[in-house]
Amino acid sequence: MLKACYNAGEISNLFFWRDRSGHEVDLLIDHGTHLSPLEIKSGQTINKDYFKGLDFWRKLAGETAGQAWVVYGGNTRQTRSAVTVLPWHEINSEQVLL
Repeated sequence: MLKACYNAGEISNLFFWRDRSGHEVDLLIDHGTHLSPLEIKSGQTINKDYFKGLDFWRKLAGETAGQAWVVYGGNTRQTRSAVTVLPWHEINSEQVLL
């Protein structure tokens, strides 16, 4: 995603977040008015642990939280508790960075 941003000639709006307790989100996408959290997982099976960091961060962020995403190694797109689960091969077809 960072490479796509730079190749488009844009300044990066991508950040990593972690607190002192070890809660983390792999990627925060800054849209100016809100931040969209994104977790990146290599597993092909969706696991409830994929959502822990997103859920924690979304509670902290409140109204500044945008659409939450999990990108994983499987093939099925779905929505779970307001989080869009997206197969890695569909990342280019989605407007995640917008």
